Amino acid sequence: KLMFPMITGVQELRESRAVVAEAIDELQREGLEHDAELEIGIMIETPSAVLAADLLAAECDFFSIGTNDLIQYTLAIDRGNRHVAHMYQALHPAILRMLKRVVDESRKAGIQTYMCGEMAGDPRMVPILLGLGLDELSMNPQAIPAAKRMVRASSLGDAKEFLDTALKMQTVAAIESLLEDSYSEALAAALYTPNGRD
Repeated sequence: KLMFPMITGVQELRESRAVVAEAIDELQREGLEHDAELEIGIMIETPSAVLAADLLAAECDFFSIGTNDLIQYTLAIDRGNRHVAHMYQALHPAILRMLKRVVDESRKAGIQTYMCGEMAGDPRMVPILLGLGLDELSMNPQAIPAAKRMVRASSLGDAKEFLDTALKMQTVAAIESLLEDSYSEALAAALYTPNGRD
């Protein structure tokens, strides 16, 4: 598979695909081994890509949502600036709505949606990510045990209901409160590591 980052619209995607096509033609002419049916996807990490998700989904083979940049660009927050870093909020209602739009449009187009970034490896986010119906999560190896425990402790049906409720909420505080009320015990168990080890 080949994935292009920072795609903001269809024109960029088409230009990128044209470069790949040129490379495939060159390999064919030279008789070199290659995959002419290489799956091509894009990283969804700009608000414009979210708004054009239906158009982009029609012209690529998969989406991968890059949450770190998507959240930063959507909320106009520099994560590296200590004066505003606290405003970087994965549970912002706008972010949840954007994620749902991307997944919904990928489903309509029959392509898969993956996720990478800090949100994908945060066990607190598992109910939301399950509710969204993401196909794959990419995370740091050390995040895998807690995420797996949280997945095992969660029901897909409950996660979908949780997401539906969260999407109707207007503030980060309300969503965080719902998360605490619904999953505090499961999260505590997921994060518990006897002797500090998994």
